[in-house]
Amino acid sequence: MKSKKFFIIPGFFALALSGLTILNSCSGSKMYSRNGTVQNIEYGKDGYTAYLKDKSGEDFDAIISRVRMEKGYRVLKAGDHVALSGDTIHVENKVRVLVKEIK
Repeated sequence: MKSKKFFIIPGFFALALSGLTILNSCSGSKMYSRNGTVQNIEYGKDGYTAYLKDKSGEDFDAIISRVRMEKGYRVLKAGDHVALSGDTIHVENKVRVLVKEIK
């Protein structure tokens, strides 16, 4: 009985470790960056959503959260031209930036 446990337990840990390694290597460390001009602001509980337009006239959204940005949080206003970086999600054929940094 001990011989089976000897192989099963280390095998499980080796499998779990290799799975975590693969997941970590698949997650990209590159941040998405985009420039645009703020068109409108919609306030929420812990931040706001900014609706922006880039130089080519394409609309995109930016979710700016106090929790995600911590010390770099600031409130934008309509007309501000900004460079944003962070992760992205795509909703209804529109890019939505989960902002980590505002320049």
